[in-house]
Amino acid sequence: MTKMTSAAALSKKLKISKSRAQEAVDKAKVAKNAKEIGHLLGLSDADVALMKYKADLTSLAVKKLSASKLSVNEIVKLSGVSRSKVSAIKNGATVSVSCDLLIKIIAATGAELEAPRAA
Repeated sequence: MTKMTSAAALSKKLKISKSRAQEAVDKAKVAKNAKEIGHLLGLSDADVALMKYKADLTSLAVKKLSASKLSVNEIVKLSGVSRSKVSAIKNGATVSVSCDLLIKIIAATGAELEAPRAA
């Protein structure tokens, strides 16, 4: 059985009003993707895009850290990012990690990033 998130817990976690959280909980049952969930929470398209971008960078950073076989200390030296942040990313705890730090860590693993092209 899936644990349902209460509006109060959602409100506290996302730092939004309880009424807004309740509205999101009520409507979330019909949301089909991240963009719809973001809009249910009252986020702009730009905020939803930024969340997706950070999620993609986080996923890439975790994969590249694992694949690189470099130690945390080696990544710290190569990236200039603090040991606590590198360890957090390696363990998937990335809430307080900015996109620029994720990019530095990805680059330190030797991975090359390619800027997305406009459609």
